[in-house]
Amino acid sequence: MSNWIRDAEAALTTRQLAPESTTDIDIVDTHSPALLDANGARALLSPFFAGFMWAAVVFRETQSHSSLDPLALLLRVLALAMTLRALGVLWRFGQRLKLLLQWKRYGLVVTDQGLLFRAPDRDVVVQRADVLDVREQHAVAGSPRSAGGAAEVYLVTHPSTGRTHVTLPPVFAASPRALAERLMRWRGLGGEGTPLPSESPEPLPSKLWDRSGAGEVLTGVVAIRHGSGWMKRGPYASMLLGLAVLDGFLRLPTQAAQSINPLPALLLAAALVIVPAAWFLFTRGTLRDRKGLALVLSPQDLLSRGRGGIIRAPWSSVTRVEILARSSWSLFLGGYTSRTLIVHRKRGDADVQVADTFLATPVDVVAALCDAYRKRVASAEPAAT
Repeated sequence: MSNWIRDAEAALTTRQLAPESTTDIDIVDTHSPALLDANGARALLSPFFAGFMWAAVVFRETQSHSSLDPLALLLRVLALAMTLRALGVLWRFGQRLKLLLQWKRYGLVVTDQGLLFRAPDRDVVVQRADVLDVREQHAVAGSPRSAGGAAEVYLVTHPSTGRTHVTLPPVFAASPRALAERLMRWRGLGGEGTPLPSESPEPLPSKLWDRSGAGEVLTGVVAIRHGSGWMKRGPYASMLLGLAVLDGFLRLPTQAAQSINPLPALLLAAALVIVPAAWFLFTRGTLRDRKGLALVLSPQDLLSRGRGGIIRAPWSSVTRVEILARSSWSLFLGGYTSRTLIVHRKRGDADVQVADTFLATPVDVVAALCDAYRKRVASAEPAAT
């Protein structure tokens, strides 16, 4: 074990520097994370909104004396959606509550050689030479806004470490932005970091994609796998409407049900359920054809996959990488910010765009990795005369 790691562990254990330590050690202050901010208030209010909507459903059905009343069906769809939304919001609130209860068990020590991050379940050691970049969660370039006090900070690491990043929770320094700036200054000290490889282990793009999709670890290659976020933004409103219609029909009084032809209601419910089911199966089949990969980053190219096959974007053709943030709304999520990774290329070459919902790795980390590869190629190119 390196001396700096041993000194960092001792500093975390005692929360003070050992007198005999020869390593320049900086213990980052910890604090309890904010719980009742805007997101926390939304989590606490969401069950009340869902309960209010269910009360409106009961009131409307009582007034109309019909479980198939159009307005009652619409209210029921909204009540179902708000209930599911409340469950998701409360789950995220529970994660923040867990962090609040455990924040004293976290620790971060920064030294000249690297840093030691301590979580309740593990210790993570990162050499400073292996840090490619430091990114604050959802901090869009050119915008002063980010995820606020609940934002995480990502240490983007060299591919040789076997991981893409290390996530630091919002319990360090005065704020996530202050922590990110502090680590950026720390990363900039000293000499150059570990260089990225210049040669790809597999020159043929299609074979490189297949080998990465099979889980093979290749030197200098980063495989960005597909995430499951896309499942939350499907056409589920029609499914809820179909379930509401079916539920309304099943709750009709026996005499009223016998006087109504059930076939149209059953066909409508089935059709409305089939729409999102077909969308899910189609999207899942498309992702399976891509072997579970969204992007593959190699020393020479950025690879993506479209309907026509592998799309190859040499880093020499990439001019810049940005994250485009847009305000969106959905029945399940309410108001949210959708983010798209855009890899801009030279005039005449098509840009590469990937929505964050299709990325298992945070989009901020993917953008930083793309920038690291692009800058390596740009610095290796001979200056124009």
